[in-house]
Amino acid sequence: MGKGLRLLLVTLLILITFSCAVNPVTGKQELMFVSEQQEIEIGKEAAPSLYWSYGGEFKDPELHDYLEGVVRRIWNSSERPYLPMRFVVQNTSVPNAFALPGYVAITRGLLAELENEAQFVAVMGHEVGHVMARHTAKRITLGQLQQLGLLLGGILLSGSSHSDTFLRLGAIGSNLLLLKYDRSQEIQADRLGVKYMARLGYDPYEAIQAHERLQVAVNSYLKRMGIKRGEDNFINSLLSTHPRHEVRVQEIKDMINHLPPYKIKGDGKFQKRFLRMTRRLRRINRVYFIYDRALKNYNKNHLQRAERLIKRAIKKQPDQAAFYNLYGMLMYKRNEIQRARQNFRKALSLEKDYQPSIYGLGLVALKKGHYQAALKRFRRSLQLFPSHPDSYFGMGKTLYKLRRYRSAIRYLSPYAQYNPKHEEVHGLLGICYENTGQIRAAIREYKMQVRVAPDTELGQYAQLRLLVLKGLLRVR
Repeated sequence: MGKGLRLLLVTLLILITFSCAVNPVTGKQELMFVSEQQEIEIGKEAAPSLYWSYGGEFKDPELHDYLEGVVRRIWNSSERPYLPMRFVVQNTSVPNAFALPGYVAITRGLLAELENEAQFVAVMGHEVGHVMARHTAKRITLGQLQQLGLLLGGILLSGSSHSDTFLRLGAIGSNLLLLKYDRSQEIQADRLGVKYMARLGYDPYEAIQAHERLQVAVNSYLKRMGIKRGEDNFINSLLSTHPRHEVRVQEIKDMINHLPPYKIKGDGKFQKRFLRMTRRLRRINRVYFIYDRALKNYNKNHLQRAERLIKRAIKKQPDQAAFYNLYGMLMYKRNEIQRARQNFRKALSLEKDYQPSIYGLGLVALKKGHYQAALKRFRRSLQLFPSHPDSYFGMGKTLYKLRRYRSAIRYLSPYAQYNPKHEEVHGLLGICYENTGQIRAAIREYKMQVRVAPDTELGQYAQLRLLVLKGLLRVR
């Protein structure tokens, strides 16, 4: 056995021996590489990107205070009530809910379909259960274990033709592992959600109705967006680890039957106050159906149809920043830059830090050659949404225009990994690498540009530079 392999095995043994923790839900020891403080930090770092990935916040202070109070009661009755907690209604029609240590959210699209407070508690209790059972920490631990296994496998297979294949397949698996909870974790979260409901005096049988409403919300969304069940898309991927509807209903019934004695408060549903508090959201949510159709047409480049729809949405509900932002992007796509700027500014007059429109103004500034203004906008966009890919590209392209090539690479390179088929990014990177003396990297990027978009101006330029740089390397 080689010295490197022995060292790796000893390290693995030490990690496994000293990285056990008591699960706050089960009370049992389990392997855990992530401390509670690290969990909190992970939640804090992920929250801004989650916030903007799901459309930012649906603005309704009275509704927020009411719902946050309900979630706070769930949190306080859970196994780790001392963890920090922020609650958000995410402004998207995608029906979903999620939680991390420090961050709990439900989308407008799901909230609008729920019928009473008990169903809301069922959904939120399920998500809080994921946090309390440390499911995110478990996924990270499994991912780290898999990486250690890959390293060990790579050493064992080194020198054989199977080594690279093993590592490559394992890397793909580890990425998939961290995308979603497994079925056992979903069932445990259901069990905890039902327990929290009963403990707080809600009718736990409303957990079954909450699941029914989730099915209605998903089916309605898929139908409106023209998506079929089973297609490769975000929604179907999201539901893939959830037990089948009939199975899940029976499991929840069994969970309720095994609850300790509980006492229901009032009717256990609290429908009237829930419907009263969510009335405005449900009304505006119906207007967002028009917006969703406008966005769908915008993405398909049916710009006239998209404009008609977004104007209709604005007329019905003129206080939504998202509507003006889409109108601004539509105008930008048409190269009507002044009208684009006006709509982005209108959105920002409604929401001061509306990230999509700050990014939009960055695009406008870049288009008009106002590079310092563009940098300012893209920087602010990334402060709000740290993982926003398009702001990375915007920053990189602006720095390229300013001939700050080394700085541009820091933004263009991660974007190229995110979107390797983009028709500009490889050519821009090639120029940046060439101007910083990194000839082999420049050749690699120029080759990619020719492969992705050979007929563009950058594609033709890349072909010329490849002839020159390859000749230069031969001379050397």
